[in-house]
Amino acid sequence: MLNMKEDLHIHCNYNDHSSMDLTIPNIINKSETLGLERIAITEHVRKNSVWTKKYIDELDHYIPRTKIKILKGFEAKILVDGEIDCPAEFLNNEYFIIASFHTRYNKEEWYEALTKAIKNPDVDVIGHLAPEIDFKVNGSEIRNIAELVVANGKKIEINSKYIRPPKEFLKIFKEYGVEFHLGSDAHAINDIGNFNRIKDLINLIEEK
Repeated sequence: MLNMKEDLHIHCNYNDHSSMDLTIPNIINKSETLGLERIAITEHVRKNSVWTKKYIDELDHYIPRTKIKILKGFEAKILVDGEIDCPAEFLNNEYFIIASFHTRYNKEEWYEALTKAIKNPDVDVIGHLAPEIDFKVNGSEIRNIAELVVANGKKIEINSKYIRPPKEFLKIFKEYGVEFHLGSDAHAINDIGNFNRIKDLINLIEEK
């Protein structure tokens, strides 16, 4: 069962395309108002990001001041070689790491990079998973992905912003016992905890 009291993919104003009022204290206040019990603040990161210390320091300041369980984390881009674009100092159990595609690759590149990201012990979850618009992934390939996810103890995010993964992925993932959680991928305050766009995906996962 999916926990509707969790939102495990929230951005903040440390990037250049979120709402300016998406500050860490505002995120916490909104989450408290919604009655959320656990959230993950997972700002976009690159290996050369220079704001990370200030971001972590601010999280460390506010986390003890709320009853909500807050995971400190990052969303890191999956690179063409399967590595993730995140400073090495954050690749440990202290930080919650979402690995996602943000660059278009061809199918072979995509599949190989995804495989390596799933096997990466520093990755916790694969975010907004879906093939590119110019290629499809067949049932056998989806089954292989599902087996890898389970074998490597990863979770798959049900992403509200992009309405992903596709239903054909979810049906097979369910068969293999893949674990899921919800992520709004919030870039604005009102996105937090808002899963209305993915009700059909939630229903698909929860139906017997």
